[in-house]
Amino acid sequence: MILSQSLPTPATPRQLLVIATYFSFLFVGVGMHSPSGLFSLPVQFYFKNRLHLSSQSVSYFGLVTAIPLYLSFVAGLARDSWRPRRMGDRGYLLLGGLGLTCTYLALAMIPPVWSSLLVGTILLSLFYLVVSTASSALTTQVGQQRLMTGRLSALSNLVGTVPVVISFLVGGALSDNWSLRSVFLLMAAISASLWLQAFWHSKDLFPGNSGIVREEKIRLNIPLLFRHRGALLATLIWMMWNFAPGANTATMYYLTNTVKLTDAQYGQYQAMFAIAFCPIFACYGFLCRRFTLRTLLFWGTIIAVPQLVPILWIHSAQSALIVAALMGIMGAVSTAAYYDLLIRACPKGLEGTVMMIAVTGYWIFGKWGDLLGSWLYERAQYLPCVIATTVVYALILVVLPFIPRTITEDREEQSGNRVQEYALDNLEN
Repeated sequence: MILSQSLPTPATPRQLLVIATYFSFLFVGVGMHSPSGLFSLPVQFYFKNRLHLSSQSVSYFGLVTAIPLYLSFVAGLARDSWRPRRMGDRGYLLLGGLGLTCTYLALAMIPPVWSSLLVGTILLSLFYLVVSTASSALTTQVGQQRLMTGRLSALSNLVGTVPVVISFLVGGALSDNWSLRSVFLLMAAISASLWLQAFWHSKDLFPGNSGIVREEKIRLNIPLLFRHRGALLATLIWMMWNFAPGANTATMYYLTNTVKLTDAQYGQYQAMFAIAFCPIFACYGFLCRRFTLRTLLFWGTIIAVPQLVPILWIHSAQSALIVAALMGIMGAVSTAAYYDLLIRACPKGLEGTVMMIAVTGYWIFGKWGDLLGSWLYERAQYLPCVIATTVVYALILVVLPFIPRTITEDREEQSGNRVQEYALDNLEN
């Protein structure tokens, strides 16, 4: 397998501005259409309040509608094997954006019954996969080439919080006051932003063929991925971090049924949880340039292990907001560090493949963890959900020592050459 030998080069101040602006718009645009995006909360509460489904039934719906995302690694392989000649990754943004708009319009035109919502949400997951694959691969490629993996990780998580906050804060209000038809029409209008993003071209963002593996070799050498211990462990940690039985459907039912929060108050709780990450994400852009990634991974995980325990202290809407802020602060460093690790560990030219393997694990572990949480909640209430999540987070500390030091031992701007040497050694052996 042949790699480009061009060395990573730090971005100039002008390039930093272009890169930050482009990715800020991209992260917000893609995040709004995540399966947990703006339309998700109104749909969940429609099932709970209008169709009177149990927490386990809602979890099953999420499990089934995420089926396209379980095959994210296939989308990654497709991206690394072939990209539109003229538009590259922007071609995938255009295709996925058009698919999202058409699907939202179709959902707005038909009755909101279980079957139509099931098929429609599966299609939304499929087109979201297309745009998120292009976004993740491009983030990795630019981060490695410009020696800014930590800063792009911080930007991804910081700006990526915006659609999360909007989804929960606005989604809860939409659930109380809007019909699903109106919600889907709103989403169709928002998805048009991805069309404009697809036509935004800059050499600072699309540096040609630097670091890309020859197309004909990718299809023949997929087993080489399994020789990248760093990449495999990075994806495993990302999966474990997102396996949280106590964090989603079980939490929604616990806080709305037991603590008696309204739909809007639950949305405010989730929004505050997301907002609380932001100051730490902003600081991570500085921390990654002053501390080694290994240090940030270790201490970030230590702080994050008991992240869900404070939920047990919630007894009112006011305490829910305080606890949400505390939990967000506890999980911010680890989230940014794990994503930084993913970007650093990606082999050159296989950015889409490895990042989408991580996305596949994210959705599989996330949805099955959610199903486990709802199963535990219906049989033993909420405490076992918190215990199970805490145990899984603690096991990340067992995995961390096995990550190659060539990936984690340097600060951000020192990491480029050693990470590239590690990738080359694995591919040539």
